[in-house]
Amino acid sequence: MRYSKEFYHHTLYGFSALVLGIIYTCFLSLMPNSWFRDRDNYLVYANSAASIIDGYKEIGILFFNEPIFLYSNVLLERIIHYEYIPNIFVLMTSSVFFFLLVKYAKNFLTLMLGLMVSLVLPYLIQGELVALRQGIATSIFALSFFYIKDNKKIALVLFLCAFIHSIFFLFLFFWVLNFIFLEKMNFNKKLLLNFLSMMVFSFVLLVIAEILGLRQGAEYQGNVDIQNAGGAFVLFLVVFIYLYFYGNQENTKLYEFSLIGLVIFLAAYFLSPIAGRFLNTVAPFMIFLLVSRSTLMDLMVLVGLFFVFSILFINGSYMALLEIPAAQAMELFSHYVTGFFNL
Repeated sequence: MRYSKEFYHHTLYGFSALVLGIIYTCFLSLMPNSWFRDRDNYLVYANSAASIIDGYKEIGILFFNEPIFLYSNVLLERIIHYEYIPNIFVLMTSSVFFFLLVKYAKNFLTLMLGLMVSLVLPYLIQGELVALRQGIATSIFALSFFYIKDNKKIALVLFLCAFIHSIFFLFLFFWVLNFIFLEKMNFNKKLLLNFLSMMVFSFVLLVIAEILGLRQGAEYQGNVDIQNAGGAFVLFLVVFIYLYFYGNQENTKLYEFSLIGLVIFLAAYFLSPIAGRFLNTVAPFMIFLLVSRSTLMDLMVLVGLFFVFSILFINGSYMALLEIPAAQAMELFSHYVTGFFNL
């Protein structure tokens, strides 16, 4: 039986993606917990989730403190040693991201560029290595986004995701607004409405969080995320303008969600540190949209993003992810890479 050139092309692409995916997911998930910020807290969740749940129940705030995430820790702790639970979360999150990246990449070149950008883009890699609750919820939402056609059912998934990470209450609000109530509204009017809504929302969000007893409220106040200056605002404004005029509109929902997410981020950028958290979830969708075509302009944008964030990475942006000093991090990472590829 003779096979066509296209068959061999798809077979080679699939095999290459499989090997690359195994390397990517294992490389991220096997990194030691001691390296990363907040991993000590995740180890506490993993080892003491039942006690934490009881404590929240006593003061009546379990509903607002990610109960699904806590109960998932209780379940996993019965199956594996608690010290490995954060690594399992990283494996789950990175696997879903890579799977969807392979699915929507136009070719192997855009796949590689998208993967390279993901490794140096702080907003994305933070969701895979540090903000594990949000990363897990983002993965679940992303799968529902691409595989569930009914927007109301996706809203239900977002509601459940909010009990993994409370930022998804905000995503639920904007999803219902844009993809259920205002589904037929002119897209330009939608963008303007979202921009104004998020500006108003940013002023009151942290106050609401404190009043309701959300643990995230205090966390956001002390978390500057990655947006200390206005450089990220300018960069993502340029990305927004490019996608608005030249982005791939074949998948209308992906196009609209990416742009709405970016405009919400830009609206909140100077007003609330929650903007960075919001982009942690939107960034993967932005990458999926950028890799879905292979025009020269799309490739230039991906290369530009990689170039800019590589410079920032080299200059220490990765330190926002780490618990250990820079000098120690470089030495440990060098030994880790050598050991990983010598397996």
